[in-house]
Amino acid sequence: MARCPITLSEADQAIVSAERDSHPDLVVRRKMLVLWSTHCGITRVQTAAVAGLGRATVQRYLVAYREDGLDGLRHWGVIGPVSDLAAFAERIKDDLTTTPVRTTAEARDRIEAITGLHRGLTQTRTFLAGLGFTWQRTRAVPVPPKKSLTEHVAIQKEFLAAELQPALDAAIAGTGHVFFVDAAHFVFGTFLCCLWSIARVFVRAASGRQRFNVLGAWNAVTRQFLAVTNTTVVNTDTMCELLRKIAAAGLVGPITVVLDNAKYQRNKIVQALAVELKIRLLFLPSYSPNLNLIERLWGFAKRQSVYGKYHATFASFRAAIEKTLNEIPTTHAGRLESLMTLKFQKFDDVSLLAA
Repeated sequence: MARCPITLSEADQAIVSAERDSHPDLVVRRKMLVLWSTHCGITRVQTAAVAGLGRATVQRYLVAYREDGLDGLRHWGVIGPVSDLAAFAERIKDDLTTTPVRTTAEARDRIEAITGLHRGLTQTRTFLAGLGFTWQRTRAVPVPPKKSLTEHVAIQKEFLAAELQPALDAAIAGTGHVFFVDAAHFVFGTFLCCLWSIARVFVRAASGRQRFNVLGAWNAVTRQFLAVTNTTVVNTDTMCELLRKIAAAGLVGPITVVLDNAKYQRNKIVQALAVELKIRLLFLPSYSPNLNLIERLWGFAKRQSVYGKYHATFASFRAAIEKTLNEIPTTHAGRLESLMTLKFQKFDDVSLLAA
């Protein structure tokens, strides 16, 4: 006989959705995940596989919910010690969310100041994980010095809606082309990175002041990559050479080049050449690397060719970067398809670190 499906009420949906991520007890979070998965139509066998449980355990959780509701999932008859910190869970969570800490030791000291209870580092880490905290790298939000984040977000939104998106829509429809342009300066040296390893890995250091410059243009729709490279400097002449290269690509329809406000990109010589070549220059708002798609490509190229790798000579260093760029349409096409999507980072809902 077929088993009756689990259908959550709107009220229970809201509770389960929250507690499967934020309940302080790991077992309860897992139970809520099971309940949510079943509500979404996933079979019991698939739910068991996702949650890392046996099918019989999944069935017991569902029976407990049918008989006693959500409270039936929050109690499971296990006798064991309950942490004294549990009574302070919400207070600790609010405090550490408002003013985050960098290390487990700092968290331990802050918790002791709040509760008067001293715990070891392992206990502190376990407790923080139970509250939903993870150790994450902070990110920078580029904002002009004379503007607030709110003002900057509004300017970016207006630019995206009124200028950039219409050009992208035309390119997607096949009635135009959009290139994102920027320069990357690869300085010969050591690029460190994080690795999964048993012991700390050391990379032999290389040093030098030579750099490999790449002024690139990325077609937002066709994913064509054009570039001008040198080992000297990126300037007006380099920019003009790139514009001529774009114009010579044989594209039909209007061409829009999206770029930042570097002086060599928006001087009179470059703008006059763009008019001559019938290329529209669309300048990003200041401090808006998140709206320049090609920035992602530079990060990919560095990870692929230089991070955590030793190059004995500048020639080897340059060759590794050129190899990565040359393999964009072949070897790296699949990975770049998911990386270079037309979805842009916005900063209207971010947590800012207090001063």
